[in-house]
Amino acid sequence: MEVVSGDALTTDRTGLIQIVFVDDTKIAIGPNARMVLDVTMLRSNRKAKSFAVQALGGSFRFISGKSRKRAYSIRTPSATMAVRGTTFDMWVVSEKQSAMLVLQGTVRMCGSQGSCRSSGRQCSMYATSGNGGVGQPADQAQYEQALKSGFPFIESQEGLLPPLQVRVEGCSGDGAPIRRVEPDRSEARRDPPQQREAQNTGAGPSPSANNEPEREEPDREEPEQEEPEQEEPDREEPEPDEPEREEPEQEEPEQEEPEREETDL
Repeated sequence: MEVVSGDALTTDRTGLIQIVFVDDTKIAIGPNARMVLDVTMLRSNRKAKSFAVQALGGSFRFISGKSRKRAYSIRTPSATMAVRGTTFDMWVVSEKQSAMLVLQGTVRMCGSQGSCRSSGRQCSMYATSGNGGVGQPADQAQYEQALKSGFPFIESQEGLLPPLQVRVEGCSGDGAPIRRVEPDRSEARRDPPQQREAQNTGAGPSPSANNEPEREEPDREEPEQEEPEQEEPDREEPEPDEPEREEPEQEEPEQEEPEREETDL
């Protein structure tokens, strides 16, 4: 049957809805779910001028199509997802918590307080917390429990049509990326495990406490670029520390980190 803008789609505990739009965007709606669509298509081509999805409860798979990334707006009661050529599953646990699992491409998730995280790593999971932040499951057990509770299309893709089936190997068991999801050397500083308060009551994953806004670009203004030992101009003796004076110390700051937007918690 056709779906039109403004339709609310609801499933029961055994329900499954699969939708393919003319711009090739695809959505699967799992059991006990509710979604509202607001889509405006361009007349001249088969692309969306705006493609708004409100996921109000339950589990979903979203695969972006040929429309511009800026056309998509994917919201839950506690989060907004930005699409960058993307396949991801999401679980709306409650009005205060949502979780997403990246499958292909890059997804940016922002909580209600403006805290955002991005990831292009397959099978990485993010969730909102009770204080409006965004974090990752605290450990492997929480990651696996969230998969079983709210990501049915990872557990089995048997009911999905081929256009909605994607590779999910490595998202559970020994291959799950939670093993690699550890604090960065620079970020493993302040948040003790006890700080994971009961901010996520219910079945959803409890994000780790490091819910800082995402920094998308490396900081290039860090003042640690001066190296005092290079200030001795007339030392021509072959000292082990400074074999040559030619390196422009400011062009290659030691503190520069590659691609912070994919840095794990």
